[in-house]
Amino acid sequence: MNNKRDDNTMKWISLYKFGRDGQRLGRPLGLTIVLADGFFSRLRGLLGTKGLAASEGLLMTRCSRVHTIGMRYTLDLVFLDQSCQVVKCCECVKPYRTAAARGAYYTLELSEGAIRRHDISVGDRVSIFQGAP
Repeated sequence: MNNKRDDNTMKWISLYKFGRDGQRLGRPLGLTIVLADGFFSRLRGLLGTKGLAASEGLLMTRCSRVHTIGMRYTLDLVFLDQSCQVVKCCECVKPYRTAAARGAYYTLELSEGAIRRHDISVGDRVSIFQGAP
């Protein structure tokens, strides 16, 4: 992913995983996540990028449906509701596909295999903390 922040609406964040009982499960997930919460940053998404490293991702707000048209690589997608609870996980979404989740407010786009590496599943919660990469 291009680490140049050329859109003022993009922010670096950290994600913490919470279990179903509300307890925080250890340290941050170790992902460098860019928050796309403006019109242009959400419109652009990951288009034009050569790929995501295993530790990178993009979190889009107000997003319950995504497409991978024009993408060059496979993604894992995690859909979250407004309380940051995982409502759907889509692993290995290939280019030129679509995915959606009813009730989703955020979509987290991750590198292929990230859902398994971080043991993310429906019902988990993540907490978003703004910080520097």
